[in-house]
Order: sequence, then structure tokens, then C-alpha cells
Amino acid sequence: MSTDILSEDEKDVLQELMNIAYGSATAVIAQMLDAFASLSIPNIQVMQVATLLKTFQELKSTSYFFASQAFHGEFDGESAFFINEESAKNLALHLELENRSDLDDAILELTNVLTSSLTSRLAQEMQTEVGFSLPNISKVPLNKINDVASFQIYSKVIVIDTDLNFKDQKINGKIFILTKDESIQWLKTKLNIILEELI
Repeated sequence: MSTDILSEDEKDVLQELMNIAYGSATAVIAQMLDAFASLSIPNIQVMQVATLLKTFQELKSTSYFFASQAFHGEFDGESAFFINEESAKNLALHLELENRSDLDDAILELTNVLTSSLTSRLAQEMQTEVGFSLPNISKVPLNKINDVASFQIYSKVIVIDTDLNFKDQKINGKIFILTKDESIQWLKTKLNIILEELI
């Protein structure tokens, strides 16, 4: 595989598919949180997991809430949602939560809705289906991020950086779609089929 995991054309198609999937996810999140919410058009990057772990060293926050949910099918992997403590506090403020347990539950539910609706719609656009395992959550200090099992299992990652905006709150989250080489190859094949149909 070349240094660039996806070609420029493949990245463009993936970005377009992700924009469609995000439109669907935005509507679901707004309904869930009973408020007008907008997801900014995501910035998409595809990289080696090892490269991603290096970028974590540049983050200022000392710890992040990390929620993940495995998915399986022709396109197989794990979706992970990262938000920092400030964003978590903004979420708690918006939902009027009073304790950590309630916040964990809210982040889990947000992750479940956001990643499952996003991944399902993305799979639908690629004419396949995925199933999901139950999500889980942990709070991870940045100096322990390399120990997270998800980053040890998978080789490639699609990084989706977006803002979840409310009228008064801003919640910044990163979504990671972690995959193995075979799923990336399947993805490349699908993206090229879509490219050929557009020509």
C-alpha cells in the first residue's frame, strides 16, 4: 500500500459520503437532545493508528472521555468518540446533569446515536450493512492513550473532526473509525466503484 492510504479522488468521494452521513446524524442528534444542533462539516483524514497516537501528544487537555462501539460486516471496525473535559461539562450543562454517572450515561447515549447513525448511513451509501456491539466508555489520561485496547487492535483510522454546536454551548468531538487493512482495501474498492459510476 502506498504512503497515502487513499488517493485524492478516493478522499473526495469519502468526504462526500461522510457529509451525507453527517446530515443524517445531525437530525438524529437534534431530536435526541431536544434542541437545534448543528454538526460542522467534518474534516476527514485517513492515517496509520501510530500516526494518530503521535498527534495526541500535541493535545492540551490532560484527559479525554473516550466512548467506543464496535461494528461488523463487510466494513468492519470500531467507532470511537472523543470529547475533552470542557466539552463534557458543556454537554452536562446543556442537559442539566448533576453527577458523573449521569454524564457517563449521556456520553454513551450520544456516542451510540452519533456513531451508529453515522456508520449506518455511510454503510448504506456504500450499499452494505453493519451491525453494532454495545458501546463502552472510559476516561483516559493522555499519557495513557497508547494503552487503549482499540488503538492496539487496529492498523488504520479514519479521523473525523467536527463541532457539535448549540445556541449557547459548543461541544468539540473527534470521531475515529478504526479499521484493519482488509477493511481499508474493501473501502478503497467501494470508493472506486462509486468513482467509476460518476464518470
